[in-house]
Amino acid sequence: MPQVRCPKCGTLINLQNRRNSDCSMILKALEGKGRTFSELLKITKLPRKTLSLRLKQLINDEEIMKNGRYYVNNGKSRTAEGLLDKEISFPSNKKLLASLIILMLGIPSISLALALFYQPQPAEPQPIGYLRVEVYVNNVTDVYAWQVGIRYNHTNLKIISVKPGNFLTQNIDLRSEKLSQDVEIYENTLFFHKTLDGGILVACQTLTGNSSSVNGSGILLIVEFAYFYKYEEVSIIYNESPQYDTGLLRKDATELPISKDTITLHFEEITATTN
Repeated sequence: MPQVRCPKCGTLINLQNRRNSDCSMILKALEGKGRTFSELLKITKLPRKTLSLRLKQLINDEEIMKNGRYYVNNGKSRTAEGLLDKEISFPSNKKLLASLIILMLGIPSISLALALFYQPQPAEPQPIGYLRVEVYVNNVTDVYAWQVGIRYNHTNLKIISVKPGNFLTQNIDLRSEKLSQDVEIYENTLFFHKTLDGGILVACQTLTGNSSSVNGSGILLIVEFAYFYKYEEVSIIYNESPQYDTGLLRKDATELPISKDTITLHFEEITATTN
C-alpha cells in the first residue's frame, strides 16, 4: 500500500490506514442522526476534498446514504462474501467480523483438523495363526558362541518373540537381564538379536569369561511368528554376508566347520504366544 510523508511532521502515513480511519470517524459522527456536509466538516476536521471523497466511497460501499443529509445505512444487507472481501472500518463491527471469521473459517478448519486427527485408523489385520521356530544344533564339540541368520517373508510373518534355547546354558527357563534393546544377559552368556531390512533376523549368543565350551546337541534359538495370510516357514541363511551368516565359533574365535545338517529347523503351529 503506498505511503506518503506528512508535510507537517514528516511521519510516513499508510494511505489504507488513513482512509479507514477517516471512514470510521465519519460513521461515528453519523451514529444516531443525519448530518449535513458542513456539520461533518466541523466534526471530522477533514479537508473539504478529502471529506467529499470519503463520503462518495461510503455511499458506493452502501455504508451511508444521502437524502438531503448523510445517514448511516442501517438497512444495508451485508453478505458474508462482502464481510470477508473487504476490511470493516467501523470499530463496533470489528468483534463481529472476528466472530464471523471464526464461525466461517475457524470452526470448520478446527473441525476438519479434529476430524483428521481423530479419524479412526485402519485396524491392523489380525493374525490367522502362530508359528514357533526352534533352531537345533546337532552333535557338535567345542562351541563357545553361535550366530544364526533367518530369512522370512516379512509381508506375511511378524516376529512376536526371540529368545535363546538351552544349548549353551542347559536351562531354557533362565531369567534374563536387558543391557539394551537388543542385548540380554542369560546366566553366563550374552544374547543379541536384531531384525534387518528385507525380512532378515540375526541372532547370536556367546559364553563369557572362563566358561567352558559346550559339546552335544540342543536348541540354539526359539523364534515365534504370527502369520496373517497363510502358514509359511522360514529358512536358515548360509554363506552370505558375515553380518548375518550362520556359524559356530570356538573360544579362540575360530570357526567350526558345519553343514546344513549341523543346524536345522523345527516348526510347530501354536495357538498363542509364550514369551
